[in-house]
Amino acid sequence: MRAVVVDTDRNLSVRDVECREPGPGQVRIRVAVCGICGSDLHLRTSPTLPTGAILGHEFAGEVEALGPGVEAATLGDRVCVHPGPPLERHDFGRAMSAGIGLGQHPGAYAEAVVVGADMLWPIPPGMPFEHAALTEPVAVAVHALRIGGVTSKSRTAVIGAGPIGMLVALVARAWGVDSLVAVEPNDVRRAALGRVGVPAVGLDDVRRDVRRLVGGDPDVVVECAGHPSAPDVAVRLVGSEGTVVLVGALDEPVQISQIALIAKEARIRASFSYRPPDFTDALQLIASGAIPLDGLITAVEPLERAADMFDELRRPASAHVKVLLRP
Repeated sequence: MRAVVVDTDRNLSVRDVECREPGPGQVRIRVAVCGICGSDLHLRTSPTLPTGAILGHEFAGEVEALGPGVEAATLGDRVCVHPGPPLERHDFGRAMSAGIGLGQHPGAYAEAVVVGADMLWPIPPGMPFEHAALTEPVAVAVHALRIGGVTSKSRTAVIGAGPIGMLVALVARAWGVDSLVAVEPNDVRRAALGRVGVPAVGLDDVRRDVRRLVGGDPDVVVECAGHPSAPDVAVRLVGSEGTVVLVGALDEPVQISQIALIAKEARIRASFSYRPPDFTDALQLIASGAIPLDGLITAVEPLERAADMFDELRRPASAHVKVLLRP
């Protein structure tokens, strides 16, 4: 079968690889589409990713083969996949070692992928595969907002309007949050947010603009930019006794204003991935039509375009938001 493989020079190429048979408790999924995630862009160049790895963990497709002992799935089932072990409390080491498409187990930038039968979530009738494949990043957004304690009355700011930042804002809107703003320096992405009903501001006079749009200092600031300056911007924006939720991931240490944090008696929380209830709620949100996903999907490309799209998504001025690969 065809798959996108990480080469020794960290480039991506399409190769013919073995189509594995599912083992006990496993199924093989015929991949319909798989999203390119920011973590994939990062992992591609990471020394922790072994040569020959197949990335891809945001995907949906059909069950095409059953391993011994599988009774909860049938051939032809339309499913999306919870790509990590469905733990109630996350164990980072186990999540990384057992997760699909994170280096140890082949991912879904391929025609087919083998996963545990307990990772399957049935897709509601009529839901396009393109929407179902985004259940995973929507679950990330749901979990981040839960970590922050966001309610419909929370004054909420989101920093960064990449795919996760946009989804955090859209899930907040779907939850009934009216006092909502995004902070994003890229004018193309700000315009994209405006088209889906989320006001957005740049970094010039950011505190003034945020306060004007949400009616005061935010109760919750969700940082999704993954930029070294973003956590400090979040701390300076959040209101007294408010909460900063860190979602963006960086390897290097970052600086924040400790005096601003102390003076506000604000708290910093971190959000990693999601839990099974978040995944279920994300799928229900998508099925309800509450999140305008068509406005986020800016390209659906064949596997052969994977390397080009990775390079494009790394450009700071890229107009793309969410790119899916179709085998």
